[in-house]
Order: sequence, then structure tokens, then C-alpha cells
Amino acid sequence: MEDNLPLLAAIEVNGVFTTAAAGRAGVHRLVLQQMRRAGLITQVVRGVWSISPPTDPADVHVLRTVAYLSRLTRRTAADSVSALLLHDLPVVEADLGLVHLVRAEAASTRLEKGYTLRTYRRDVVTSDRHPLVATPVPAVGPADAAVAAGLTERPITALAAADAALHEGLVVPADLEAAVARVPGGTRGIGAVRSALRLADRRRESPGESFTALVCDLLDVPLIPQVDIGPWRVDFLIAGTRVILEFDGALKYTDRQVLVDEKTREDDLRARGYVVVRLMWRDLRQPTIARAKISRALALAA
Repeated sequence: MEDNLPLLAAIEVNGVFTTAAAGRAGVHRLVLQQMRRAGLITQVVRGVWSISPPTDPADVHVLRTVAYLSRLTRRTAADSVSALLLHDLPVVEADLGLVHLVRAEAASTRLEKGYTLRTYRRDVVTSDRHPLVATPVPAVGPADAAVAAGLTERPITALAAADAALHEGLVVPADLEAAVARVPGGTRGIGAVRSALRLADRRRESPGESFTALVCDLLDVPLIPQVDIGPWRVDFLIAGTRVILEFDGALKYTDRQVLVDEKTREDDLRARGYVVVRLMWRDLRQPTIARAKISRALALAA
């Protein structure tokens, strides 16, 4: 059975191959099942296989998206978070268990195990930005994908992707406005997504900064992003104050020298008369905690 691996590797496209393609190459479906049981290949979705599938959840979602697109070939494209990942844009606060697809002639939304298929109302492009994708695959554009993700997931999902797309030059603000306008009036959640996308800013450099901006807008805390103070650049300065807000993803400080450098930076900012507040994911998910931290800092800086 291992003799078939080079043959199957040769017909893989973007890390997957179909049962039909394997059959045309001379590998019967029963042989594929035997190879699966032997641990030589993995079934990604029904009728689609991979020799070396990834383990990272986002990469697994990309592979499943590519797999469904290879199976549902007729005018089908990735949508929502599935399209965002294909555009290599960040996806936060989202369920990656469901692949989102659109098709022009879909009569209505169809939900099947593993994917949802909606009527296509957006322009489709092709993308090979994700590292796993060598051959371009169809997806709605980044702006439409961000709006759709905000509707299927949360407004922060839309904002984080939009900020990154603006930062990378994939979209301009007018693209986001047009994408929102294409959503039928009365669509559930579009008001919250529209409000979130009005905050989109290309100066933000991470999803955590996007989340910080959204929460602070809800708390009526005006922010100025990416401010230079002496030799340092900080994530945010609360407008009209000497309070600095920094998003702390925690995972970025695993190296001891990085920790020392960060402490030196923060000590210098405090010596310059600033109060530094660090907000983490858990603070942003519970805005009352973020509010309390900010209020204490404002009192100290007064």
C-alpha cells in the first residue's frame, strides 16, 4: 500500500485529493480505505483525503475548506471565517468547527454536517495567501468575508479581520462600507457589525489591539493608537490623559530576555510620568474588569 503514496502525492492539490482523482490514477476506493486504516492517509471529509494533514485548528479548517471546495466544485466559494483564513487574515472568537460556503444558485441556506452552504450574493475572488494553499481557490473578498464573519460569529471577529486587511493593504475603508451595504436590510446582527467596522483602523497591529479598541469604544474610553513616547511605541494612549493601554497576549513573553526588556520599557514609561495598564484576553471578554483597571489608572494619573 505504501507504494501508492508517491502516486497520491502527485495528484494532491493544496494538500488534498479526491476519491475520483485517485481512481483515475489507478488507486481504487477500497485501497484508500485500507490505507486509511493503516494510518497512511486521512479522510478530511467524505470523498476527500490527505497524506499529511495539519494539526493546528486553523490549518485543519483551511484543509477542510479546500476539501469541500474540491468536492462541491460548481460555482462554490468560501465565505465568512473560512474565507478569512484562506486570505490569511486573523480569526478570533470564532467556531472553527463549521466550514462556510456560498453558491450562486443555492435556493436557501443549507446546513450539513461539517459545512453550511448559503446563497451567493457577493463578488468572488481567488486566493492563495494561506501557506497551505499553492493553487488559488475561490473565496469571497476580504471585506465581504469580514462582514459575513461578524454575522456568523461576533462583531470582534469582523473588526480584527478588517483591521488586518486594512493594515496589509488588502482593502480600503470604502470596501468595508460597500460590503456592509450589500447585506440585506434587517439581517440579524448587521447593526452591531456595522458599528464595529466603523472603528476599523489600519494602524492596529494585532487582533488583541482590535479587541481592546472595541471594548474601549463600548466603555466610552477614547483611544489614540500606536503612539510614540520617547524611544517606545505603545499600543494606545487614552486621549487627553497620561494613561497607556497595552494589550498583553501573555504568550509573547516566554523568553526571559524579552521579559527583562519589557520591564525596562515599562519602567521608563512610568518614569516619564505615564500610568501603564495591561489588558489581557480575559479582561476584554469581561468588560467590567477592563473598566475597573482603566478607572484605577485614570485616578492615578489625575
